[in-house]
Amino acid sequence: MISFIIFFFFAAIAVIFAAMVVLHRNPVVGALSLVASFFALAVMYVLLEAPFLAVLQVIIYAGAIMVLFLFVIMLLNLQHREEPATRPVQQFVGYTGSAVFGIALVYYIAKYAVLKLPTPPFLSDARRIGVTLFQAYVFPFEAVSILLLAAIVGALVLSGRGAVSQ
Repeated sequence: MISFIIFFFFAAIAVIFAAMVVLHRNPVVGALSLVASFFALAVMYVLLEAPFLAVLQVIIYAGAIMVLFLFVIMLLNLQHREEPATRPVQQFVGYTGSAVFGIALVYYIAKYAVLKLPTPPFLSDARRIGVTLFQAYVFPFEAVSILLLAAIVGALVLSGRGAVSQ
C-alpha cells in the first residue's frame, strides 16, 4: 500500500512539473522543470520494478537531452520581450477548455481508480531492450536521431542569424 501512495505522489510531482514546463515563460525554468519531471518518472519506473529503464531515464533524458536543450536555449540567447495582449475570447476558451479537461480527468481517475500497482509485463534487462530496439524499432530509433540532428542544425542556423557574411 505504501508503494501505491509513493507512486501517485511522484506521479503528481511529474504532472505538476510538466505543467510548469508548459506554463512558465522563462525557458531555463521550463527546462529545469522538465528535469524534475524526468526524475519523478524515474522513481515511478523503479516502483514498477523496471530499474534499467529508470537508469536510462536519468542518464539519457535528464542528463544528455536536457544538456542539449539548455545548450540550445543559451545558444539562441532568448531575450525577454513584451508580448501583445491576448484576446479575451481566446483566454476564456483556453481556460474553460483546460478546466473541462481537468474535471474530466479527475472524474475518470476517480471512477476507474486502480487500487493495486500493475505487475510488470516485461523484464527490463539491457539485452532484451537492445535486441528489441535494434530489430523491431530500428526505424523509429533512427528517425529520432535524425530529428535531433535537425534540431541541432536548426539551432545553429538560428543562432547565426545576424552573423552571416556575404
